[in-house]
Amino acid sequence: MNGQMRTIRAPQLDERLEAAVAMAVPCHICADIGADHGHLSASMLSRGLCSHMLVSDISDKALDKARSLLGTMQLEEKVTFSVADGLDGAVLLPQPPDTVFILGMGGETMAHILTKGQPVLHGATLILSPQTDLPLVRRTLCDIGYRLRRETAVTSGKRQYILMRAEPALPGEADYTAEELILGPILRRERPKDWQLYLRREQQYTQSAIKAMEKATTQKDLERLAQFRETLCLIDEALQSYEKE
Repeated sequence: MNGQMRTIRAPQLDERLEAAVAMAVPCHICADIGADHGHLSASMLSRGLCSHMLVSDISDKALDKARSLLGTMQLEEKVTFSVADGLDGAVLLPQPPDTVFILGMGGETMAHILTKGQPVLHGATLILSPQTDLPLVRRTLCDIGYRLRRETAVTSGKRQYILMRAEPALPGEADYTAEELILGPILRRERPKDWQLYLRREQQYTQSAIKAMEKATTQKDLERLAQFRETLCLIDEALQSYEKE
């Protein structure tokens, strides 16, 4: 190799992670919460989209994968590693992150991370991809003073994912309606192609949930059943909008 050190390229990202990177705006410090293998962080640094990454995971074993990858790529000096719950590792940074990625978690877990970590956000851009409970995540964003600026649907493998970019709310910006919480304020307006596939999957899931709960008797189950029926009605209407195009 003539004395030159071979450059290790960042791993190729799948469609979901590539879409997340595409939502990022070049900045100084990024945080990758639930970093797992570190592919996202490696790509952000190698593409020059940020100069420093907080690479954090609640699992030390999972974080070892990221340490190995980023070490092989000789990026350790640009990384702060943290075994921490949610955004707790942000205290290790010299200044608050400009962008925070939280991907591939259940919506309830993500909502908890955002609520607990609100004091350390300081207006950071949030790039999120919850796997479940999307209405809860959208409501939590409103609760912590954020609003969505982008939403998109992407197919990776045989599954569809929703990605969101949120920024601090403008003065007087309204909270989301029930319909916007369920469908997504930007998705329902722009109706991207892969959102139709996502809606069809959610339609099947919601229909199954309603069928399983039709004999519900407790007040809690009856309330959940009513929520499922409202969700199904909105999904059906959204799918019909594609047929009119």
